[in-house]
Amino acid sequence: MKMKGMSKFAGGMIGLITGGVAGAFLGLVIGGTFLGGFDIHEKTGMEGYELAVYVGAGIGLIAGAGIGVWMAGKERRERDRFGLDVHKPFK
Repeated sequence: MKMKGMSKFAGGMIGLITGGVAGAFLGLVIGGTFLGGFDIHEKTGMEGYELAVYVGAGIGLIAGAGIGVWMAGKERRERDRFGLDVHKPFK
C-alpha cells in the first residue's frame, strides 16, 4: 500500500512543535500583560509571566499535537474519499 498524504505521526510532531512555541508566546504575552503586577514570586518562587509561559507551552503542546493528528487524518480521509493519488495529476 502506497502512502497517501502526511502520516498522523508527522502531523502530531509538527503540531507538537508549533503548538509549544505558539502556546509559550501567548503565555508570555498574557502573563506579561495581566500577571506582571501580582506578587506571585513570593509564593511560588517564579515570576507571573514565567509561570504563564510554562502553562501556555504545556497547553499548546497538548492542543497542537491533537490538532496536528486531526489535520493529518483529515487530509488522508479527503484523499481517500475523492480518489486522489499523490503521484498523479488531478482528474
